[in-house]
Amino acid sequence: MATITANDNPIEAPEGAPLLEVLRKAGIYIPSLCYLEGLPPYGGCRMCLVEIEGAHGLQLSCTSKVSDGMIVRTDTPEVVEARRAVLSLILANHSDRCLTCHRIVKCRPGDTCLRDNLVSHRCVTCSKNYRCDLQTACDIVGMAGYEPWLDELRTYYLTEPPPADRANPFLEFDPQMCILCTRCVRACDEIRHTGAITLAERGWDTHIAFGAGDTVHESNCDFCGACIDVCPTATLMEKSNKWAAGQTEGWVPTACAYCSVGCTISLGVKRGRAVIVRPEPSNPVSDDQLCIRGRFHYDAIRDDDRLAQPLLRRDGELAAASWDQALESAISRLAAVREEHGPEAVAFLGSPFATNEENYLLQKLARAVVGSNNVGCSGGAVTDAVAQSLRRAFGTEVLPADMTDLAKARTILVVADDLESSHNVACLRVKDAVVRNSVRLIVVTPRWGELCDFAQVWLRPKPGREAHVLAALAHALLQDEELVASLKTSPAAGLEDLAKASVPALRDDLADAVKRAALSLAGAAKEPPGERRIAIVYAVPHLGAQAAGTVTAAVANLAMLCCGPQEAARSLVVLPPEVNVWGLQDMGVTPGLLPGYRPVEDEGARREVEKAWSVSPPSAAGLGLREALAAVQEGRVKAMVVLGDNPLFVAPDKALVKTCLSSLDFLLVIDSLLSDTARLAQVVLPDVGVFGKDGTYTSADRRILRLRGAVAPIGEAHPAWRILAELGAALAQRLGLDGSTWDYAGPAQIMDEIASLVPLYGQARYSELESGAQQAFAGFQPSAAVLQPLALEPTAAGEGLVVTSSRTLYTSWEGATIHSPEADKLHREEFVEISAADAASLGVEDGQEVILANERGELTIRAKISDSVLSGSVFVPLYYDGGAVTALFGHEDGALARVRITGKQLSPSVRAENSGRGTA
Repeated sequence: MATITANDNPIEAPEGAPLLEVLRKAGIYIPSLCYLEGLPPYGGCRMCLVEIEGAHGLQLSCTSKVSDGMIVRTDTPEVVEARRAVLSLILANHSDRCLTCHRIVKCRPGDTCLRDNLVSHRCVTCSKNYRCDLQTACDIVGMAGYEPWLDELRTYYLTEPPPADRANPFLEFDPQMCILCTRCVRACDEIRHTGAITLAERGWDTHIAFGAGDTVHESNCDFCGACIDVCPTATLMEKSNKWAAGQTEGWVPTACAYCSVGCTISLGVKRGRAVIVRPEPSNPVSDDQLCIRGRFHYDAIRDDDRLAQPLLRRDGELAAASWDQALESAISRLAAVREEHGPEAVAFLGSPFATNEENYLLQKLARAVVGSNNVGCSGGAVTDAVAQSLRRAFGTEVLPADMTDLAKARTILVVADDLESSHNVACLRVKDAVVRNSVRLIVVTPRWGELCDFAQVWLRPKPGREAHVLAALAHALLQDEELVASLKTSPAAGLEDLAKASVPALRDDLADAVKRAALSLAGAAKEPPGERRIAIVYAVPHLGAQAAGTVTAAVANLAMLCCGPQEAARSLVVLPPEVNVWGLQDMGVTPGLLPGYRPVEDEGARREVEKAWSVSPPSAAGLGLREALAAVQEGRVKAMVVLGDNPLFVAPDKALVKTCLSSLDFLLVIDSLLSDTARLAQVVLPDVGVFGKDGTYTSADRRILRLRGAVAPIGEAHPAWRILAELGAALAQRLGLDGSTWDYAGPAQIMDEIASLVPLYGQARYSELESGAQQAFAGFQPSAAVLQPLALEPTAAGEGLVVTSSRTLYTSWEGATIHSPEADKLHREEFVEISAADAASLGVEDGQEVILANERGELTIRAKISDSVLSGSVFVPLYYDGGAVTALFGHEDGALARVRITGKQLSPSVRAENSGRGTA
């Protein structure tokens, strides 16, 4: 530590720390319009001048480093005058008449400027008024009345300003407000590693440009909003609520609901509506970064699109009803089904978008009141397959991995369809490691994604053969005698069997890439145990349970081979497809496990649960969604309660799902949106939206994230926990059971009950919960290390092209749920991607409508010729038109399906556009 003196006050700070940051932390205001904490100093604005004793002239505090004995003065007349002079140069090419006026606080937007009839832009009519760094600097430095150019012509007001770019729905770019601080350029390049923004031209003509100088949405900008956060003026602004965002009535810390990274956010609220989102650093993984989903999807749909009152089916149509009518209908019909057909005739679906508290109450309703273990969700088959592979490998599915460790890794293996799209901020942290720490990155994916450009080795198998590549990689590692010798000192079970396993055949280029990847992994694996810094990231797909289970086993094998049995579980990051999948499992929304991973067959486990519920749960394992649908066909399941889930969106075999749901005697849906599943229900109870919820989520690396209700309920909507509590109490009373355990004052009391039952949540009571902290892993640590043989099946042969699907970056889940034409407001993901070779052989042109069809269904969609996909395969975004692609998949297809593609007649406009581009 060093001791410096600033304005006659001693300050202790680390030797070599940036002087600017040290002074600011000490409460000394230092103006700076270009500095970004955490990045190398740019020194462009020259505003952070200070006087350092012994130095020649004034110094920039952003480039100066702390040294012991340093004496600094920040408020001398020379410093103040120099800052004003520098700021006057910046204002020379900016709308400054308000910034240098002593009357600014007295003006109103409708007033006429009394100083200058050339004024075309005023602070009081600017959407960033009172939240502008330049305005703040002018106020504090004292620019009022400071006009060294008095009586000179002002080129700013005599020159036609460049037009603002307002062509996209998320971000406004107004170059006339720019002061060329380059914060946005450096944030895009050095923080986001995107490089969509640059300094164009030179000298007087220098300006900020997106891409090649076209509009923002035509560049490679992914609309993360980092440039908005750092812009000191109104050059870059959020578009949809830019005026309301300047008048927020409060900020509410909560969490994003759109992937399992679990980014924490701060929601600006005005009159009960969300008007702006900013990053909130409670989750150290996301810290100060978000993606387009977290930043802009808070208002992806209008309030009018949300359910505002209960719906009751009358004469075949859903019609508005009172809460009393809707609840009475639900209770009486559930009770009737239970009494006539037994508890097993009722099934329940939870949701990864519901909070832990809501999912807990759902399975409690199923088990403690109805008496059924038929509890699951649409993605349950995939989650169960992944969980089973993890349990076989480590003895537990609860992994102690921490995504902040990605920054410490030396080698990272990523297995994902497109991590940039599915888990954007996790992908960002991998990029950080590559760019800042020169980490060796290996990517396994059939489809090109932005992360592939950062990889040292890209292993590109055909779709469905990811596990084959991983098996070949494990075999290549086992050919390293030194590595094998080190593994035998503390071997994982199954090492010899894995070494004897047959090697899958790979094409020559892929086999060579596997060898290169194995060399990188082996080199890192042979480092001393305390220095093995290998991370493996697997993004679980939505579709294909068997394939997901096999790939999970394969990455677990690699973790043990590279990191040894002791560190393997900590090195493996498994990213579920949606936000609260792990929480769903923790709460027991699975047919064979009670809350806390207690087997339903275990009598001791049931007694523990009985203490909290005053009733023992049933002892036989129930049915997940897939089995429940089969039971519906057989007439064994007659009713279903669905909490926030939408099987007609993400479950395969859409036609079968619809037939089964339609044939139920009773379907109750609790949701904030009128989803396809809700449209089939007899009773629909309106939930609040994701940002109106109070509760918790559990992220991919098992951080418990606190949600706080930020927005007001729409109409008569109630939070789902309250609906379930009322339903549970009333149904228990109707069935002659004790309903006293359903008397909850709020989510905090529900979490108290969870904490008493689920040790992972022992420290999650709201009074002691630190949002973003990892769970307490006591009792759930890995207890085994077993290498698993892989069931590698050949890719199913057949006619047509292989179709794959996964979540993409830009389409809103809520918008897709209601089939909004603006679900993808940028319209970047409304295509089937097809290779040039396949398009040519089929006679398909870019932008042409095509029909994808097989024996299960068909899908009409426009084609996009792309080198992102391999020949022989096509890709359809999962969220397109509310999961329309799932009509092509069957439960037995896994992650792949085969389709025939035929082109529809090309419209004249598309043909003319293609002709202009020279597209064949």
